[in-house]
Amino acid sequence: MQWGATRAAAPTRLPSLAAGQVSPYPDRASNAVADSFALYGQGTWTPSILDGALHLTAGARYTNDNKHGDLFKVNGVDTPDTFEISSSRVDPTVTIAFDASESIHLYGKWGTAYRAGGANSRSITYRAYDPEEVETTEIGFKSEFLDRHVRLNVAAYKTIYKNQQIDFNAVLSAVPGGPTRTTIETINATGNGTIKGVEADLTVAALQGLTLTASYAYTKGDLKKAANPFRNNALENVFLVYTPENAYSAAIDYCLPVAGAELRAHLDASGGDGYHSQSSDPLLTDSSFVVNGRLAIADIELDAAARLQVSLWGRNLFNEQHTFFATGTPQSLLLGIFNEPLTYGVEATVRF
Repeated sequence: MQWGATRAAAPTRLPSLAAGQVSPYPDRASNAVADSFALYGQGTWTPSILDGALHLTAGARYTNDNKHGDLFKVNGVDTPDTFEISSSRVDPTVTIAFDASESIHLYGKWGTAYRAGGANSRSITYRAYDPEEVETTEIGFKSEFLDRHVRLNVAAYKTIYKNQQIDFNAVLSAVPGGPTRTTIETINATGNGTIKGVEADLTVAALQGLTLTASYAYTKGDLKKAANPFRNNALENVFLVYTPENAYSAAIDYCLPVAGAELRAHLDASGGDGYHSQSSDPLLTDSSFVVNGRLAIADIELDAAARLQVSLWGRNLFNEQHTFFATGTPQSLLLGIFNEPLTYGVEATVRF
């Protein structure tokens, strides 16, 4: 049985910013206070049936949130905008686990959670948005084979979102021809959205000192439309962010004793489909495939207490290039941020 409680509060109001080089300045100045209280408990029961292979876990979390704040300066002008929001709820969770054998463990889990509401300080009027609610169901298994030389874990899940918090942004000017500011409004989407996925990871201890790992994740989102406040609340499609539909990785690790030290070699690769980097932007980033490596001589004895490790490493060995943030259209990319190019170096570490 586990019990616990948490409480957090934001600091008091900060002083206003001094004048800068850009006029009007500051762009925005705001103050917000958050007071959150949570109480949670969890217990596990293992009945005597099935030789103790069945485990039932149940828990619940009570949360109470209170937030308020004021946006007292926009585009260098004092403003009276404020917000205040309060919410409380109980979120349960239930897990059923079954030890099918000493090396195969099955489980199913259901639970709810939520993200507190608030207000975006880059909003025009500091308009409050409501909490976001989530219901998640997951099933899977964890297993080991061949005298624990092979480990395979697989899980499938479905998440249902209600009142999902969505950001819409626009570039506005306080006066025609004046300086522009990026404004962001956070609103709650209509209806329920869903995210489904499957994840798997595999580890193989193939030989003495040699370990192979691989993972794969499939994620599919079906999010409901949301009212864009910058376009007369027109309903627009919204997207799952920073989550490729297909993502994968693999790695090879090898250790070999050499003359009282140890040779360590590591090579990994990861990649995935393009994804949305903003919830209201239909543009996808590029797909990616990046390979990294490291070769090291470790545990070189300097004296009775000191050990030296010398490593040669490289990131993005094939100098692959892709956008990991993109906004605009396929025909007109407004902003794209690219990954780091080929980077390499040498390290020497002494441990005492």
